[in-house]
Amino acid sequence: MEKSVRENPNMKVMDIRDKVSRKWNVGISRNMAFRARAMTKDNIEGSFKEQYRKIYYYGHELLRANPSSTVKIKVENSNDECKYGGELLTAVGRDENEQILPIAYAVVEVENKDSWTWFLELLIADLGGEAICGACLLPAIQDLLPGVEQRFCVRHLYSNFRKKYPGKDLKRLMWRAEAATYSQLWEAEMRKIKEINVETFKYLIAIPPRFWSRSKFTPRSQSDTLVNNMCEGFNNVLVCSRCKPIITMLEDIRVYIMKRWATNRTKMTLYQGSVCPKVLNRFQKQSWLTRYWLPRWSSYQLFEVLPISQFGEQFVVNIENKDYSCRKWLITGIPCTHAITAMKFLNLNAEDYIGHWFRKSTYEETYNTIIYPINGQLVWDITSYPDVLPPNKRTMPGRPKKKRRQET
Repeated sequence: MEKSVRENPNMKVMDIRDKVSRKWNVGISRNMAFRARAMTKDNIEGSFKEQYRKIYYYGHELLRANPSSTVKIKVENSNDECKYGGELLTAVGRDENEQILPIAYAVVEVENKDSWTWFLELLIADLGGEAICGACLLPAIQDLLPGVEQRFCVRHLYSNFRKKYPGKDLKRLMWRAEAATYSQLWEAEMRKIKEINVETFKYLIAIPPRFWSRSKFTPRSQSDTLVNNMCEGFNNVLVCSRCKPIITMLEDIRVYIMKRWATNRTKMTLYQGSVCPKVLNRFQKQSWLTRYWLPRWSSYQLFEVLPISQFGEQFVVNIENKDYSCRKWLITGIPCTHAITAMKFLNLNAEDYIGHWFRKSTYEETYNTIIYPINGQLVWDITSYPDVLPPNKRTMPGRPKKKRRQET
């Protein structure tokens, strides 16, 4: 989720006054500069009030051009003043090439359980209801889909963690516990944390590992992602758009997605491989590491795989049953180094064992849907709905921040 942010007009007005004074040697008042700037923005980006009035026209045009889309407009009929300026909610997925896949977006009056529930109910219905139980969504969805798999962003989790428990050793051990793909390794890293600081251990153990450690992930999602870089990346695209009037902002998002769909569709048509390029690169890195592992053949497709130069680390790989003690292949859908080592011994093509989620054909199916262009406002149909007035904007203390604060 990303809150809408309004730019600080005072600095912009001062810039206008300074430029006018230097270029034409004419002094203008602050109010005059502010009005001139507002008129210019209205001409370029549209009027905030006028765009709210036409929001039903815009929704009607979207559905005319893209009838299979879901467009919902819900407004308050009360004359009471609304004290919130609106916030933007987004749902972002990961496509077959492990890139941003914007799914849905909405402008709501405020971020709370009711607005998230309304947004997620529509999202769940569009994605097939209970069929999406393997997706990694927000905690608020638990009321709508009990038992859905959820994950915390470990980067944000560590940001809170380090405020109480700083130190490079604890940071390293926490991330090692996060990266552990099987329970025994996670427990070993947690014991090391306990030896350094018992309070740190208690803090982390209180957070169920299924939310933040790969050792407890199920194979349903076929992803080992533990950071929300996809959401961060999409929010970065919207930094400038969030300051614009509502229809202009929504159009920026729609046009970005439309162009991205078209670009991705064309790129994959020209791609010659059967596995998406980013996934193939990840697979090739795992394949390169097989030089450090030794397979021991037990029976038909059953192996134990151990490192060449390290004692104690050894994993069982059963290619036929897709059973392997390190669990990397299980939770990602991409064969790990240990599985590839065994496959090479049998002269099997390990690339054939990459999940169908990451295939070119699946990618093409995802982007096969066309986002159709729409007409400009002069061609929109006038609907019978009453005009919508903009909500009053809530002014927050301090200068608004456009850029997201990056955690380390």
